[in-house]
Amino acid sequence: MSQITHDLVLEVLDGCAASALQEARELGSARVIGPTELALRCEDLDAVRSLRRVVAASTSLTVPARRPRELLETSVQQRLAELLEEIRRQRPRQKFHALRLEAAGAGTPDMRRLAASLAELAGLPVDGEGDLVVRVRKGATPTTWQVLLRTTPRPLATRAWRTVNYPGAVNAAIAATVLDLLQVGAEDSLLDMTCGSGTFLVEQLHAIAPARAVGVDLDPAAIDAARAHQRTARRKGAIDWIEGDVRTAALEPGFTRVVTNPPWGTLHGEHETNEELLAELLGRAAELAASRARLGVLTHEITRMQRVLETAPAGWRPVGEHRFFQKGHHPRLFLFERG
Repeated sequence: MSQITHDLVLEVLDGCAASALQEARELGSARVIGPTELALRCEDLDAVRSLRRVVAASTSLTVPARRPRELLETSVQQRLAELLEEIRRQRPRQKFHALRLEAAGAGTPDMRRLAASLAELAGLPVDGEGDLVVRVRKGATPTTWQVLLRTTPRPLATRAWRTVNYPGAVNAAIAATVLDLLQVGAEDSLLDMTCGSGTFLVEQLHAIAPARAVGVDLDPAAIDAARAHQRTARRKGAIDWIEGDVRTAALEPGFTRVVTNPPWGTLHGEHETNEELLAELLGRAAELAASRARLGVLTHEITRMQRVLETAPAGWRPVGEHRFFQKGHHPRLFLFERG
C-alpha cells in the first residue's frame, strides 16, 4: 500500500519558528510560510503529534475558487472528506466532540452551509466551542481559498502532562525553544532557579535527560505541581525538586546550564522588587555556575533587565537576546556565558 503524503500548516509562536522548522524537517519537507506558520509535507501524520515547538498542526487543502460557496462543490467536499478520514485514522485515535468554524464572515449563509456540510462529513455537531477546529481563509492568490483542519482536539502546545493550572507557567513551546538555545546535552547539569510548576525541566526530559537536573521554587504549591507534572509525563530522568529561596538555598555548585523565568509585573511580585530580584538571580547564578556555563533569563521585564545589565553582572558575558511574541506578551530571552 502506498503511503499518503500529508500537506500540513504548522502554527508557531513568533520567535519559535527557526527551532520548529528544524524539528519539522525531521518528519519531512518543511519550509517557512511566515513568522507564525510553517508548511510541512510528511507521510506519518501520527508523528506530527510529537512536535514540541509547534502550537498546532492542521491538514490543508487549497482550492481554486473566488468565493466560499465554491468550497461546497462535490469535488471539494470529497477531498475534505478524505482529509477528515486521514485525521480519523490517527493512532491513538483523536476524539472530537464538535466542529468549530473559524473564518472571516463565519456568520454568512455560505459559511454556515460550509460548517454544516463539514460537520455532517465528520459526524459531529457544529458548536462555537468545538474542538475540531476548521479555519477557512483566502489563499496565497486572489483566486484560491484554503481550508485548514486541526489534527488534534487540543493544540500541540497544550501538554497532556500539565495537569495543574499554575499561574504564570511558561508556554511549553517557548520553553522547548529556550532549551534549544541553551543547548542542553546529556552531560550537562541543569538548574532552573525559579522552576514554578516545572515546565522547563519536564520539557527537557522529552529531549535529552541531563546528568543532573534541579528545580527550586519558594512556593510549595509550585513544587507539588512540578512533581505531579513529572509523574504524569512519565519520562526517563531524575529531577531534584527543592522548596526554598534559590538565593540562599544550600546547592552544590557546578551547573553547566542555568535557566530562570522569574516573577514579572503584578502577576507575581512588583516591578521594582523584580528588578532587584533579577540582579540577585544573576549574582547567585554566577556563584552556582561552572566555568563556561550558559545562562538563560526569560523575562517580560525587559527595560529593568537592561538596567541590570548596565551594571555588568559579575562573571557573565551577554551573548544574545531572543524575542518571543505570545498573545499580547513579548517575553525576551537574555543569553549569557560564564567567564
